[in-house]
Amino acid sequence: MGCKTLLRDGVGMMAAFLLACAIPLSAAMAADTRSYQPAPPEPGTQIPTARVRFAMRPYADNTFYIIAMKRGWFKEVGLSILPEPYGLKVTDTNVIALLLNGQIDMTSEFCPLLLPTYKSSHLLKCIAFTDNFLGNAILANPALHLKSFKDYIKQGMSFDAAMHAALAPLAGKTLVGAPELSDRPFEAAVASFGHVQWSLQVLDDAKSLVLAKAGREEFVNPEGAPIVYTLEQAGWTDVVDIGDLYKYGPAGINSPIEPLVANVGIGANGAYVLAHQNDVLRFLSVVWRTIDAVQKDPSLFGLQAPYLNSVAGTSLDAKGVESTIKILDPLSSFDFDRTYFVDKTSVLYYRNAWAAIIKEYASHGVVPADGVTPDEIVWAAPIWQQMMDYRSKTVAILHDLAGKTLSPAQQDAMHKSQDFAAKFDFLDAYRYAVAAQGGA
Repeated sequence: MGCKTLLRDGVGMMAAFLLACAIPLSAAMAADTRSYQPAPPEPGTQIPTARVRFAMRPYADNTFYIIAMKRGWFKEVGLSILPEPYGLKVTDTNVIALLLNGQIDMTSEFCPLLLPTYKSSHLLKCIAFTDNFLGNAILANPALHLKSFKDYIKQGMSFDAAMHAALAPLAGKTLVGAPELSDRPFEAAVASFGHVQWSLQVLDDAKSLVLAKAGREEFVNPEGAPIVYTLEQAGWTDVVDIGDLYKYGPAGINSPIEPLVANVGIGANGAYVLAHQNDVLRFLSVVWRTIDAVQKDPSLFGLQAPYLNSVAGTSLDAKGVESTIKILDPLSSFDFDRTYFVDKTSVLYYRNAWAAIIKEYASHGVVPADGVTPDEIVWAAPIWQQMMDYRSKTVAILHDLAGKTLSPAQQDAMHKSQDFAAKFDFLDAYRYAVAAQGGA
């Protein structure tokens, strides 16, 4: 069964699609990658140098790392990104194999795409959540003059009635969807909620965009937020999107919406992470610094736009990238990560969301039943907690030093600690705080 399989009954065909389109797995296995155990900080204050083989997928929320590369922020914490100058360009067709084979160390990633590998390997991990993707959307050609789900909701319809009314025009038609596995659960859920059946034509975003601009498509569900944004700006109707399901759909831990939580972040080879833990922490500090910077100064997206346009086929300027991120890929700050990793009442809490995602994948044979747990694949939680601990310890030490007479060397170490903390490198902030504490 090829990747142009037709989606005739929503959920029913998803398993066959996932198995037919899965990337062959490497034989690489690592028995010691079942859990994350924090490593101690290096002694002293020297910042070690390291090289990171990093890759990026061609989407707005997967390429903002370019900003840090152009600003030299990775080099400030001793990291060189390989291949120079901006890492490796990858797609969802090749990135999993590259991670498994150890040809790259880390990549921007839609983290649920790592799950199918757990049929054969427990090597790949999601080490950070950078945003919760809101770009899943079924769009309709403006020439069709259709109403959206939101329009019907405004008319006072119930969720079920509005879904059916909005999706009725798709019955028996062709929906053009991206080849990424991450789109299938959304499409299946929407088809089920709307009680409609359509045929799925799988096509890369770049090719689909060309056809859409030529008016040769009626309904599309792009993978990339820049494509969704571009088509919406061109007048395409947002028939229904993932945000509609979050806002109006059935809630609760057993809700069919829970498996649709779409964590975008960083995927990594677990063996690499365990062998280079502090390098990973420094890398992530730059990620959090970049997110903080663009939230304060969106003009920085101007550094990202040329690269994004070159890999996504878009023509966005800084404002366009900003709007895409704000509307479809709102980035998650270091402090917002508490929602993912601490707030058990949130629909985004990782253990609840990932338990539902894993259950959904297992029900279709994508992963073995009980073959993986949220904590085994989502190392983002203990890694974030480790950095929180470093931040708390740093704050406590610097508070203790306040008002004390310090030597010039201690004062210098204290100022460097404060500087690293302001840049979210709490590992080195802690190391310098310890140095400032010595002899006080």
